[in-house]
Formats: sequence, C-alpha cells, structure tokens
Amino acid sequence: MLQRLKLIIATGVTLLTTGALAADTQNCLQAYTAGKKAQAFQKCHPLAKEGDPQAAFILARLYALGVDGKAPDWEKVVEWLRLSSAANHAEAAYNLAIAYQKGKGTAADPQQSLKYYRQSSELGNPKAMRNLAMLYEKGKGVDQDIGQAFTLYQRSAESGLTDSQLKAGLMLLQGEGVEKDPVAARRWIEKSADAGNDNAQLALGVLLIDFDPETAIHWYAKAAAAGNPYAAHNLALVYSEGQNTPQDLYQALTYARTSLKLGNRETQPLFDRIQARIEAQDARQQSVKTGPEKAGDETDKSLAIADFKGLDWLKAQPPEHFVIQLARLTTPEGAHRFIRDFNLEPIARPVKLGQDDYVILTRDSFVVKADAHNILKAQLPTALAGEAWVRSYRSLYKH
Repeated sequence: MLQRLKLIIATGVTLLTTGALAADTQNCLQAYTAGKKAQAFQKCHPLAKEGDPQAAFILARLYALGVDGKAPDWEKVVEWLRLSSAANHAEAAYNLAIAYQKGKGTAADPQQSLKYYRQSSELGNPKAMRNLAMLYEKGKGVDQDIGQAFTLYQRSAESGLTDSQLKAGLMLLQGEGVEKDPVAARRWIEKSADAGNDNAQLALGVLLIDFDPETAIHWYAKAAAAGNPYAAHNLALVYSEGQNTPQDLYQALTYARTSLKLGNRETQPLFDRIQARIEAQDARQQSVKTGPEKAGDETDKSLAIADFKGLDWLKAQPPEHFVIQLARLTTPEGAHRFIRDFNLEPIARPVKLGQDDYVILTRDSFVVKADAHNILKAQLPTALAGEAWVRSYRSLYKH
C-alpha cells in the first residue's frame, strides 16, 4: 500500500513538473513572438540550459538578432542550434545545416551540412528537403542523383513549399529524374501559381501563350503585378506584336516600362522599339490630318513595296544561308505597319509562313552567320537589334 502511494505521489509530481515546464516554454515562446527580446532571453535561457529544444532554438534566434544591443554572435547561434538539433528540432537542424554550408559561426563543412539537412528532412521539414534535393541535383557534397533530387523536391512540394512545387512541375515537364508527364507538371505548376509564386505564374504564361493566350496573359499579369520583371517583359512583347491578342502599343509600353523599373535592363531595346513605333504612328496620324491625300499615297506606296513572299519562295532560297528576322507578327496589317513604322522598305520584306504567322526578314542573306551578326550590330537601330534573330532559311520552315 505504501509503495503504491509513493508511486501515485511520484506520478503527480512528474505531471506537475511537466505542466510547469510546458507553461515556461509557452511563456518563452510568447515573449519571443511578441518581439520582447530581453524578456524572451530571460525566460528561454534557463530552459535552454536544461535541454529544452524549443527554448534552445529561440535562444539561437535571439543571438542571431543580437542580445542586449550587441552584434549577432554566430558562434553562440551554432552552439544553441547544436543543442536543439540534438533533441530533434527540425528547424534547428535546418538552420545548422545552412551554417555548416556557408561557414557561418563555424568552419564550413559540407558533410556536416549534409548530415543536418538529412536529419531535418527526416523530421519532415520541407525546406530541408528542397535544399537536400538541390545538393543531389548539382552533386555538391554527394554523388549527383537526379532521381533522388526529384523525389525530395516532390516530397517538399507535397508539404506545400511553392518553389518545390514549381521545380517538381518543371522536372516532370522536362523528364528530369522522372518520366515526362505534362499533365502532372501543369498540376504542380498551377498549384504553385495559385499559392502566389510569381515564377510559377510566369512559367504558366510561357507554357500557355500559344494555345490558351487568355489564360497565359492572366498569369503574366499576376506575375507582373507581384513584381516579376520577366512577366512584364513578355506582356510588352505580346501587346506590341499583337501576339494572340489585339495589338496595343500603349499597353505594351506600360509593361516595358514596368519591366525596366523592376530592374530588367534587357527590356530597353524593346521599350525603345515600342516607343519609336508609337511616335511614328502619332506622326502618321498627324500627317493624315494635314494632308490626307499625300499620306494615303505614301501608305499605298509602302504597301506596294512590301509585297509578301510565301513558303514556296522561302524554300527556293539557299537553305543553309542566314537571314535576320526582325519581327514575327500575326496579321498582314501588322507586318505592313512594322515595315512602315521603321522605314524598312529598302532592307526588309514580309514573308507569310502560315495562317496568322508573318515574319519580317532582311532582303540580304549571308553565307556566314557571323556576317549577319555584324550587320545586326552595326547597321540596325538599337530598337530593332535587341529583338532581331539571326537564323537559317531552313529553320523558318523546318520544325
């Protein structure tokens, strides 16, 4: 009877102690979450010293922020991350892996980094799965294994990490580390895009523009609104060329300007080209107001000079010779307008490749590709050169 009573008392004390520790840990977490660093340190430090993994992790975070107004102490960060990781704290193991990978607070050690990424992954951390997948994909610190990389990316994706969802989708699309599966690929990419990943939204725009332009433009617009400069650039292209949507040069200019503001300097030639076309268009409209008959004569002359060639003509050209493609458009009116806007009648001609498919090619062709590139750089206006493409005649009709 006495022995049983002792057992009951011991159990009660244990439960009281466990409850008190849980309350202390909760107080530690609440102080940290509230941004009260000094109070969090006071509440978490004793618990961390007793081996509480959550308190030790919070203490590591506090040392990373700087305690008592001091600079971050990265060695202390690593010290407490080690203690927390030893008690299987997934986020601590992930952060410790990064510390070993970057050599921050400790000497860089790829094998230790790999060890802690694996530990964190096994504990279910999707970010650790993603980083471990990257190591397998690139063969850094471990033998390259694309199949294992895909498996880890997919596990991370299933846990909800949006960049892993995009990566898994792209690998399924390309058949990297897994059999190609366009349906599954699109499902993962859409899942990532729906969650707000602007790179996934950009990817959907690229994938869909040729057969579902309305949906593609929707995703491009969402990505651009989220600050993706490449989506803004692609929208500028779509609206400037009337590619699968009515041409709108002012809308195109707006998106080109957005892309530039977001830091994509490669958009500058496109911006210049669109601006030049708007200026030419405005000047032409003014000319119509002041001299409609003369303007009409010039338009008729321009249309007459820019006679279309077709596939038969194209296939009659030396297939290995090179030509400069200046633009690709979807309407004959757009092709005529492009030639007229840039005064290209002496050097360029429109060619109809198929239904709603027109290209503007230089009249001259080249035996040596480098010669075409030299002409492109030296003689074409910057607004055109940035978007021009040197290609063989054969490539225009062989797909």
